Amino acid sequence: MASSSSTAPTQSPPNPEGPSFSDFGITDSGEFYAKNNPFQRSGPVGATERIAMAKNDKVIYVRVDMPGVPKECLYLTTFPDNVVFCGGLAPVVCEGDRGRLYGASYGLRSHKLRKPQVNISNGVATVKMKVSKKSKTGTRCSNSPSWDEELKKDELSFYLVTHPSETEGPKETYGAKKVKEGFYVWVDMPGATKEKVSLGVEDGFVVFSGEAVNESNDEESGRTYKGRFGPFDVTKIGEIKTDVRNGVLRMLIPEKADE
Repeated sequence: MASSSSTAPTQSPPNPEGPSFSDFGITDSGEFYAKNNPFQRSGPVGATERIAMAKNDKVIYVRVDMPGVPKECLYLTTFPDNVVFCGGLAPVVCEGDRGRLYGASYGLRSHKLRKPQVNISNGVATVKMKVSKKSKTGTRCSNSPSWDEELKKDELSFYLVTHPSETEGPKETYGAKKVKEGFYVWVDMPGATKEKVSLGVEDGFVVFSGEAVNESNDEESGRTYKGRFGPFDVTKIGEIKTDVRNGVLRMLIPEKADE
């Protein structure tokens, strides 16, 4: 992990139960802005989205968030019944990390697909499907569970939903684990690049934010993320190391040994 520059740390009383996540993206109505990612503040919501059908070339684009998946671990399989299967593997990167597996089928109910393609950038896969004529029935996802069946209630009594295309691995979009050096922390930021992720320490909290640009010209906008983890006794933590790749922010917050 690379070292990260940060603002000058300030003091905040540590939590006797240990540091935790806070500063979620809550709307005026008291709900998460994005139920699939509590740190998202703007942009399209949901882990999957049909983006658009281009007017001229009759192409359907489907966005699928696959944080942690590199290009070499993305695959696409075409079936004769007008369906394509898109899957990806997010490998273990470092100690405290957990791998993830994604997979879902996409297609059209009544129109022939031609030359389906898939690409992935910063943890966001785009499935591109050309069709013989304009679809009247739209796309279908035949391997994704209903989000209504995947509700999860967090400690703040707000509802979150898990990724409908994730088949193995941690269902949460963020997490923290106590490791030998201190705390290993990870946060999904699909679409965000290293240059668009910021980190600092404010009032004892590690504050993180990120910006994701449009993955397709058909998307209305990119996405933004913001949150924090703590509090810490800033006199007892060292320089925070970060790693941003494939739409995942990873942090190692080292704890200094007692003198």
